[in-house]
Amino acid sequence: MSTVTRPRGPLPGRVYWTRRLLLVVLVLALVYGVGRLLGGGGGGGPTVRAVGSTASSSPAASATATSTATTASGASAAPARPPAGTATSPTGAAAGAVASPLAVPTGPCASSDVVATPSVRGGAHGGGPVVFTITLTTRTSPACTWTVSARSLVVRVTSGVDRVWSTQQCPGAVGKQEVVVRSDHPVNVPVVWNGQRSDDGCTRSTDWAETGYYHVTSAAFGADPVDEQFPLLAPVDRTVTAHPRPHRHAQHRARHPEPHSSATPHPSATPHPSAAPHPSATPHRRHRGSAR
Repeated sequence: MSTVTRPRGPLPGRVYWTRRLLLVVLVLALVYGVGRLLGGGGGGGPTVRAVGSTASSSPAASATATSTATTASGASAAPARPPAGTATSPTGAAAGAVASPLAVPTGPCASSDVVATPSVRGGAHGGGPVVFTITLTTRTSPACTWTVSARSLVVRVTSGVDRVWSTQQCPGAVGKQEVVVRSDHPVNVPVVWNGQRSDDGCTRSTDWAETGYYHVTSAAFGADPVDEQFPLLAPVDRTVTAHPRPHRHAQHRARHPEPHSSATPHPSATPHPSAAPHPSATPHRRHRGSAR
């Protein structure tokens, strides 16, 4: 027999047949793979080169596609934000509102164009002063100057038909100042009521207003008055805690205590008068008879 059918060698024949079988399978697989490549590209050399160029460019194309997909997913996941400073941005709108310039006054205000609206600041309690806040705006003029004084502004406190207090009787309650009044930018002016009834001299000897509901009315001379109701509450009890302060001498003694003696001297006993000396024996009178 030939060496093809009966291989010769130191190894058993089964080993050589296994090697041959594997070689045949490898050749068939290689032929099959080449046939698939040629069949998919349409055959011919140019097709092989096109396949090679497509294979070499496929990683870049896949990377580009991956980056495009990532960008698209990121854009869809993150909400679109309008650029800063646009009208849709709340911060930009607030900044634009703050930065908007105020109207420049063109001249003095007409008293009939000024609106004075009263309000009570911090609550009102009897037995003490009450602070009214007068808010000034204009009806038509964008901006104008106005002098606040008791001659241009009047504030009254009433209870029914009873006029309790008025700046016409106490003109010192309205401080004189010049302000710029605008239609869209209110300005506040304080007016202090002392809490008492007013008289012609605005003396301090009048009665205090009792607790209850009152009306405060304010207006510029020649303009329509504005009325506001408010409660006058009971006076607030003030608790005063007394803190005793040690006397200056007590503080000095506490800082510099006096040394104590070892034994308190007792007052010496009152000396008893010594025994009265007994008079010496009365000398016996000489008997007249003895002299003889």
